Amino acid sequence: MLFWILCAVLTAGVIFALARPLVAERADAGEADPDLEVYRDQLREIDRDVARGLLSGGEAEAARIEVARRMLAAAARAQAETAEPALARNRTTQIALYGIAAGIPVVALCFYLALGSPGLPGAPAGERLAAANAAAAKVEALVAAVEARLRESPGDGRGWDVIAPVYMQLGRYREAANAYARAIDLEGETAARLLGFGEATVTASGDIVTEPARKAFERALQLDPARLEPRFWLVLAKEQDGSLAEAAAGYRALLAAMPAEMPWRPLVEERLAAVSSRLGQDGRALSPGADDVAAAAKLPPEQRRLMAEQMVDGLARKLAENGRDLAGWQRLLRSYTVLGRTDEAERALTDARAALAGDEAALAELNAFARRLGLGS
Repeated sequence: MLFWILCAVLTAGVIFALARPLVAERADAGEADPDLEVYRDQLREIDRDVARGLLSGGEAEAARIEVARRMLAAAARAQAETAEPALARNRTTQIALYGIAAGIPVVALCFYLALGSPGLPGAPAGERLAAANAAAAKVEALVAAVEARLRESPGDGRGWDVIAPVYMQLGRYREAANAYARAIDLEGETAARLLGFGEATVTASGDIVTEPARKAFERALQLDPARLEPRFWLVLAKEQDGSLAEAAAGYRALLAAMPAEMPWRPLVEERLAAVSSRLGQDGRALSPGADDVAAAAKLPPEQRRLMAEQMVDGLARKLAENGRDLAGWQRLLRSYTVLGRTDEAERALTDARAALAGDEAALAELNAFARRLGLGS
């Protein structure tokens, strides 16, 4: 069922993308349709609910059907409202083309819901596999058509905006991040686009909140301060930086702002419990336990590197706010050296000397430490 809903959405997008140049000039770029943004958020929430076991397969399928129906209707409304007629003398052609574009996927989906038999016993595994392969090939063909259109018209920001969440649904996270970035460049920043870019970047990086993702979440929060998702990702970034006390406070503040019925509230409670268990009685972070070390060791090398760089960048930000921490500067210099970021280590040494100016004992210890690392003069 989910596949056919996705096909309906993709079909509508492809037909609109291919038919629009024939019947209308491009409207001025602007904010994304608010209804479509709401429905995309709802699809993301359904996926999160399924991942956490809050929705059964049947419940999730029913929810996606309703959201897809509303999304198709909203897309048709948005297209009708924003398009400026280019063939005003042939209004009948316009109506026919747009009617076909909106009608094909909706009618197909309605026929399936009315005549389909989702309750029939399952087909043999071989038949199901063949059907799945054929379905996947059809989805790939639809996506390929949109991609071909975008290669011909790379400045079509609306096209990038449409295909970005489709890439996310297909698990093509790096391509989703690139599509969101193109949509932002061409159509402008919105909280939804920035959130999509950040989430795609995080997922592509193995759930590590990288610096580009963090900046996107910060900007999304500036544009929509009431939005809770960017706040969650920014608190998770603090947790990954090793700023556990700040992360715990952030999770508590997030829980206080969340309605009790919010679907992903259990996820925030889970992260708060995990952070709290790693904090000592005085609120300071405990050293990683054996389980933490073992879990980190199992990560792929690229994810381990990203995690290490995330923690180092977090330490650098903390020292920029409070530079009177000799031990912190020493950890930063050692980390930069181990990661091969020698130029940054030299700049950090200069910053450390400026921050510790006037403390002769600390400067002497810092310089001796730097010499052992082969830094400074």
